[in-house]
Amino acid sequence: MTYAIIGFGKIGHALAKAFARSGIEVSVATTRDPESFAADAAAIGPGIIPTTLAQALKADILFLAVRYESHPDVAKALPTWQGKTIVDVTNAYGVPVEALVDQSSARTVARAFKGGK
Repeated sequence: MTYAIIGFGKIGHALAKAFARSGIEVSVATTRDPESFAADAAAIGPGIIPTTLAQALKADILFLAVRYESHPDVAKALPTWQGKTIVDVTNAYGVPVEALVDQSSARTVARAFKGGK
């Protein structure tokens, strides 16, 4: 199994630290150049690998740790998410209830990642 964290804010950092404590290698990616956050990744541990979004999307299991409003952009990165497991750790705090169209934020995110689990 390979793992990647998409997003390297507070939640992404916390996940990376949990992986490091367990000695599990994980890629981390943002929309920025990996060199821009390489020092932060290295400070957590040697198994935290800064990478591009395209490279991170090759992982078997992806932790979606981006702002809720950014999830559609990530979902467009692949034509299908078949064979991928996406763990949604986004937070819809501050998103108007009307934007969720009578469904939870988790269901909205799940629908965006067609074919994924």
